[in-house]
Amino acid sequence: MKKTQVLFALLFTFSLLGTLNQSIAQNTDKIKKRLSELGISSDLSFKNLSENTAEYSYKATFTEITSDKTTVQIANFDPRKEQGSRWTLETVNGKTPSKKDIKKFNKAHNSTEEETAANPDENSIKIVSDDEHLLVIGLKYKESDLPEESKFLAQCDAELYFDKEAKRLYKVKFFNKAPLKIKIFNVVKLDMTVELMPSPEGETTVIQDQNTIMDVKMLRQMVEITHKAEYYDYKKLK
Repeated sequence: MKKTQVLFALLFTFSLLGTLNQSIAQNTDKIKKRLSELGISSDLSFKNLSENTAEYSYKATFTEITSDKTTVQIANFDPRKEQGSRWTLETVNGKTPSKKDIKKFNKAHNSTEEETAANPDENSIKIVSDDEHLLVIGLKYKESDLPEESKFLAQCDAELYFDKEAKRLYKVKFFNKAPLKIKIFNVVKLDMTVELMPSPEGETTVIQDQNTIMDVKMLRQMVEITHKAEYYDYKKLK
């Protein structure tokens, strides 16, 4: 290929990339403008994935269901404690937790990572639906912004559900389109729903519950694992 042809090809590629980036930026601006028109915050980041919110203490019930076992954990969260020890496991199936229970719980919940806000990939933002009551926005979150235990969500599509009357985000759904790995599990299908609610004072939004259903391939068999988390008794710290 002649030098002039190479130069033309490079210029064409740069021009195409510039047009594409401009189109992406315009689409993102359009969506944020739509949110603004509805009186809804245009911040599409997903905050406090690791520790919900540092402004409140609260309690939680974690339930794991498999085909042969159900485990229910009661715990509480206190943001005044040192990072990595804010969660305290109170009971497991109504009994005092063993050292093994506590060790496993701490590994799953007591992250030493700083709290982060998961930011969306600008290329992925789109309006899924926009009707009389709901605006649904689809996107994918950047892996670099996700806490370690939630990095698998970067492989999932997310849908954000905005209530037009309440003027707030009330639900986030995650689902995969291809198999993914979560710790030791080979997950064929994942469906996660995070329900949100106003804080007691109505100043912010907090997590109400989080339900995850996974179809996992283990020993050549499909096993369904369900994780349920309910958050309650929020108390704002003085």
